[in-house]
Amino acid sequence: MRSRLITAALAIPLVFIALYLGGPVFFIFMALYSWGAMGEFARMLGLSSPAGAAVGGAIVLPFYLNLYFNFLPWDVYALLYLIISAAALFVLGFTRFTFAQATGLIFGGAYITVLASTLALIRGMEQGLYLTLAVFLVTWGTDTFAYFSGKLLGKRKLCPSISPGKTWAGALGGFGGGIIIATVIGILIKGDLLLFFLWGVAAAALGQVGDLCESAFKRHAGVKDSGKFFPGHGGFLDRIDSLLFVSGLAYIFFRVGL
Repeated sequence: MRSRLITAALAIPLVFIALYLGGPVFFIFMALYSWGAMGEFARMLGLSSPAGAAVGGAIVLPFYLNLYFNFLPWDVYALLYLIISAAALFVLGFTRFTFAQATGLIFGGAYITVLASTLALIRGMEQGLYLTLAVFLVTWGTDTFAYFSGKLLGKRKLCPSISPGKTWAGALGGFGGGIIIATVIGILIKGDLLLFFLWGVAAAALGQVGDLCESAFKRHAGVKDSGKFFPGHGGFLDRIDSLLFVSGLAYIFFRVGL
């Protein structure tokens, strides 16, 4: 518990400083974080640490460079990025990677890099600071409501083969809590109330799916945590499993509705 508290006390202020400063600082922060998460994903696929870091950087950094300098529209580049990455990894797969590793890296590139980049895109929107903060608060709030609801009322397991500690009571508590937080944020920033309510519904549900998704990856890889970068908290990917889905949904909702 002590290591968890110390890590949180050091890491959370850094996140909020980068978020507050925005611009290139937040882009660099997200690029480095995505690189760390992608390296962990590569290691779960069986690559060595140096190889995982090298492949993670090769996948992540060009994507964020385009995102920042806007050479090509984000959606066009994401499609080209996946096609080119697929071709390159399949070629390398004959000499360095197995077929499963090559396909896994392509999926990881989309799952981690593309979804995580939506946080940087949201930060660049009008009211981007408050909207990005809303993504964090809804994610953390859903997790918190789920945790305490599960502790107090949880009996029936939600998905014991993937995550034995999760219960239906926790899932429903997190779902309700996420909706409430999203709606309150919409009221506070004078946004479209229906938009924030609908985003809260989708985010509170799929954010928990994101958590289960990463748990399934770890089960298949035979590891407890994706990494050990944050003492007491696990790795990069452990900290953003729900956030990836919530942020991706937020980008869609906010881009269409704001």
